[in-house]
Amino acid sequence: MSKLYLFGIGGTGARVIRSLAMLLASGVRCGETDTIIPILIDPDQSNGDLTKTIRLLNNYKSIRNNLSFVDDVKSDFFRTDISDSNINYRMPVANVSNKTFEQYIDYANLAKNDKALVNLLFSDDNLASSLDVGFRGNPNMGSVVLNNFNDGSLKNVLANFQSGDKIFIISSIFGGTGAAGFPLLLKTLRQATAPDYTNAAYINSATIGAISVLPYFGLKSSSNSKIQMETFISKAKAALTYYESNIDVDALYYITDKLDSTYQNVEGSSEQINKAHFVELAAALSIVDFLKDSNVAHGKEEVFKEFAVEKDNDSIHFSSLSKSTRDLIGRNMTQMFFLSEFYNHEIKASLKHAWAKDRIEESMLTHQEFRDIELFLNSYLDWLKEMSENKRAFEPLDFEVAQTDLLKSVHDYEPLKSGFFTKVFKLEVTGFNALSDVMETVSAKMNSGLGTMDYFMSVFYQATQNLIKNKINF
Repeated sequence: MSKLYLFGIGGTGARVIRSLAMLLASGVRCGETDTIIPILIDPDQSNGDLTKTIRLLNNYKSIRNNLSFVDDVKSDFFRTDISDSNINYRMPVANVSNKTFEQYIDYANLAKNDKALVNLLFSDDNLASSLDVGFRGNPNMGSVVLNNFNDGSLKNVLANFQSGDKIFIISSIFGGTGAAGFPLLLKTLRQATAPDYTNAAYINSATIGAISVLPYFGLKSSSNSKIQMETFISKAKAALTYYESNIDVDALYYITDKLDSTYQNVEGSSEQINKAHFVELAAALSIVDFLKDSNVAHGKEEVFKEFAVEKDNDSIHFSSLSKSTRDLIGRNMTQMFFLSEFYNHEIKASLKHAWAKDRIEESMLTHQEFRDIELFLNSYLDWLKEMSENKRAFEPLDFEVAQTDLLKSVHDYEPLKSGFFTKVFKLEVTGFNALSDVMETVSAKMNSGLGTMDYFMSVFYQATQNLIKNKINF
């Protein structure tokens, strides 16, 4: 089984990896790849989107560490391994801490002619910019600072890169960090040589994919910010012109949308936290597609792909997606949603039922293993709510309806009617009881030797899977 080294550059990279983690947690599989190694690159170490993603990845890892996935575990929740490669998912950008751009390039000690060239290329404001908050949408600064990927950090990250491993790079094209970092990182990977990289032959010949995220949100005007959305399109055009002849990837994905979402104009640090957006979820799907597409390989013809929905609605449901996308994520996302809602509203009462008898007691819900699960499930619900509140909205699931009847909470899908009592007396089990009944059935067939967490995940995965298969016509 192979590994994917997943580089997420800048805030967009962090947000896309957040969406990918949610998909993997819900059971979406990535072909033959069983381990994903996220590597977040951002000079703004306190960026709110970055720190949120790192917390989520650590939460995912804690949960998975308590699962074994032995043969008797019939669950795909958290099945894909997310490894931190001993760097806590973050590859530092060298020598930027507490420095201005002027200090970084050692402007004071440059020769007169060199200073004149710098003054031609960069404004006084550029030179005075603190690198602690990133490049403030300036890829020219980013291209200078990020031109040092060979400093040792990357070598450490790739130390265990093997034949068959793959690489994927996430970046935006309309900011400063992603637009600059993507081509520079790619160049470093393709030009890796020994002895700097003992496994250089595997790295520079690896199958590499990337997604370039074009503008998909706007920013409010602010006299206090150097980042202005009016420049997004021109920056994207300039970057695309460069990419046309300078990018050596095996698969390149593009995605964009109308700039309907308008975020607060924050240059960086902990206040830069954007609501999750459907574009980031779709961008995460490019990673899954890359790993599943057997036609993508180094040495073959380059592949270029875009993403589209079948129904151009302001509010996207599962029915708005193509059948292939719907089949890939619809059931899994709904399963995780059912588990999250059940855990929040019904878990304590349900522990009195046969599925939990002699296996799970209420006091155990305070143990760290279950607290980790609760934290992740609430993060999952927050992620869904954020996408539903954004423009364009992605709201395939109805939170209010879910609390009264799970089976009616999937927009555009009426629950199927079946069984003697339904046909004759027009009766049907609804709400959380519908899931509880299936849990009773699947738990009775389970290996009694399973550990507590393996048992818990298996019960809920199989029960939600069976319930959706039999009651919702995806």
